[in-house]
Amino acid sequence: MPFLVHVATAVPPHRYRQEEVRRWARELFAPAYPDIERLLKAFDQSGIEYRHFCRPAEWYLRPRPFSERNRVYWEEAVELGARAAKRCLSEAGVDPEEVTDLWWISSTGIAAPSPDAALRRRLGLSSRVRRTPVWGLGCAGGAAGLSRAFAAAAADPAARVLLVAVELCSLTFMAGDRSKSNLIASVLFADGAAAALVLGDAAHRTWREKTGEGVGTWSWSGSHSTHWPDTLDMMGWDVGDDGWRVVFSRSIPDFLRHRGKEIGDPPGAGGESRVPVRHWAVHPGGAKVLAAYEEALGIGRDQLEPAYSILREYGNMSAPTVLFVLKRLWEGVEPGEGDGAELLALGPGFSAERVVMRWRSDSSSRG
Repeated sequence: MPFLVHVATAVPPHRYRQEEVRRWARELFAPAYPDIERLLKAFDQSGIEYRHFCRPAEWYLRPRPFSERNRVYWEEAVELGARAAKRCLSEAGVDPEEVTDLWWISSTGIAAPSPDAALRRRLGLSSRVRRTPVWGLGCAGGAAGLSRAFAAAAADPAARVLLVAVELCSLTFMAGDRSKSNLIASVLFADGAAAALVLGDAAHRTWREKTGEGVGTWSWSGSHSTHWPDTLDMMGWDVGDDGWRVVFSRSIPDFLRHRGKEIGDPPGAGGESRVPVRHWAVHPGGAKVLAAYEEALGIGRDQLEPAYSILREYGNMSAPTVLFVLKRLWEGVEPGEGDGAELLALGPGFSAERVVMRWRSDSSSRG
């Protein structure tokens, strides 16, 4: 049985209020849209108050080639990922050299070797650590990465799996692109990183002996993906000579409202269906997406408050966002023994990722 023992987050230093970004968007998009004030209402309806970017605002206001943006991606992704990962390992009391597996999740830049190669050296991980970089999962990346980390730790009870999800969504913004999809991207997306530490059963027992009593953890009960046919054009990137243009269908909230129940247990599910879910960590793709989750899952807004608060304070940071939500949930509630928590996120494909966990107190997880 693998355990999630800690989650840590990091954001870049440039923090802006939503009304500031709204003002810059008006400057950029007004020449293309006579009805710009109507379109800018999306900022007021977003549920977002603040966002963080890896570069100061003026950097984004003129066109920049993809090569330049991708260079910045490498530099900032390694730096931000290292901050989240160091915090995660330090707060969990795990030596970097003890990490056996490093999973890197990111879709907002591309490089070979992937940034986790530099991250390994920055963190001081073993030269024999198993690296797995994953690209292209978009907003579903945090949930999918946690699912794969759990699976890796289930296969190797001695594993200490470090998951690092980093997205620099601001670097995909193209100042010369006047499309409505780019305008909506300017409303929602932001930059951030999250790191999670998952331990196999044997590694968890050793960790317990080292850290002592009094700390509960989340054990893995199951996870799966859901893929819908004929939906490849709903979310992703449209790759051009100057970079990647965001694809973000307006129909996503309605789609989730009508098809969200299909994310539940697959036929023949075992442990997942038996976990009483009391806590929800869903990816806040936007205020309308969260409202659609409420309807699809049949739950109240108060049960999604961790997601609403992360959206309000950070915006949509793509892959790491659901881990921000999980951290907020973890800090804000006192789960009872055996309580279930469910992570949900949507991503390109069009697909959904679901992870189900059960709370284990110190005494039960030691047993």
